[in-house]
Amino acid sequence: MAWIRQLSSGMWAATVRLPKGSDPDRVTETHRLKGTVTKWAADLEADIRKGDWIDPRAGKKTVGECWEKWGATARRLEQASRRRDESHWRVHVAPRWAEVQIGTILRPDVTAWVVEMEGTHKGTCRKRDTCSGCKPPVGAATIEGALGVLRSVLDLAVDARLIRVNPARGVKRPKRDAHVDRILDPDEEQQLVDALDRMFPGRVDAGLFVSLIADTGMRWEEAAAIPPEMIGTRKKRIHIAWVMERDGTCRPYAKSDAGNRTVTYGEHLAQRMTKAKLSAREVAGAFPPDGPTRLVFTSEKGDQLRYSNWHRRVWTPALRGLPERPVVKGHAYRAAIAGAGLEDPQPTPHDLRHMFGTRLADEGVPLHDIMALMGHEDIRSAQRYLHSREERFDRARQAIKRARAAGS
Repeated sequence: MAWIRQLSSGMWAATVRLPKGSDPDRVTETHRLKGTVTKWAADLEADIRKGDWIDPRAGKKTVGECWEKWGATARRLEQASRRRDESHWRVHVAPRWAEVQIGTILRPDVTAWVVEMEGTHKGTCRKRDTCSGCKPPVGAATIEGALGVLRSVLDLAVDARLIRVNPARGVKRPKRDAHVDRILDPDEEQQLVDALDRMFPGRVDAGLFVSLIADTGMRWEEAAAIPPEMIGTRKKRIHIAWVMERDGTCRPYAKSDAGNRTVTYGEHLAQRMTKAKLSAREVAGAFPPDGPTRLVFTSEKGDQLRYSNWHRRVWTPALRGLPERPVVKGHAYRAAIAGAGLEDPQPTPHDLRHMFGTRLADEGVPLHDIMALMGHEDIRSAQRYLHSREERFDRARQAIKRARAAGS
């Protein structure tokens, strides 16, 4: 029960005991009207009884303090996701929010931050009419990640009852450019594989690696982390139990329970896969101490594959070709090398996986089998492969043609 009394000054004061463990254990409000402090005390006691009371002093904690206390420990994340969030915090979130008290953040402040990241000018730029751009804009995916980190930290602050609502909730994210799946026809696939074999003869991380992804629907990071023990050459099967992280380390199990699965490859790859299995290399530091020690697919130097390096040194040259290289120190002359010569848009490595799923759907493979082979848990992920080839446009044109003919 609140203690309400009149002070010697004529003012009225109301004192309410706070929940056990609060420091201090009571709070007092004064006003010249008794009704005002009485209502304040009644409202505060009602909030305490309902568990809705939040100490206004708790909002003085900064975003940086909340990150240091909970950011790295209070959320269960994969190692790669944790490193990504730490990068977003260090580069984009901390410079703007680390010293800001969480109780002072408003949703318009967060929206303004997102808009500033999208723009080409710093918030302090005062010559925007003449300035050609004082900073590069931040990509939509990076903005989405940085906003997600801030939102997660403030969610933890809400859970800890430091603030009542999360001001980063409901802030609109910039739209990413939609990726159009590039489904290669068999001739285009062969052009790509031929270019890889021509440009990188004898290398397991070129033609064979790409052919295997196209033939099994594996993700790139799954194919890059295959130890020889997981390949059954007699039945031409591969059990997927490891994935390659961006830093070159392999973690056990896949993206989901459904991802931990067995796939099969065709007879045309049998001999090459047997040879690759027998030639698997020891790679230090790729697997945990109690895990495998060898990898089937490695770089030219025998190291584990890293996506960014492989994409730049193998995939892109195979698509675009290599220009003529003159005689320079340490390098001999090299004539220009033509790439696969595919039409734009150029495919991405992940499009090989979409191509696999689309071909299965076109051949009438049941949806549940597609999900099992590709490691999908959600049926909506597999449905994208149904009717996704050029034939759907032909069917649409024929349907409109028939409808017009029927109405004439």
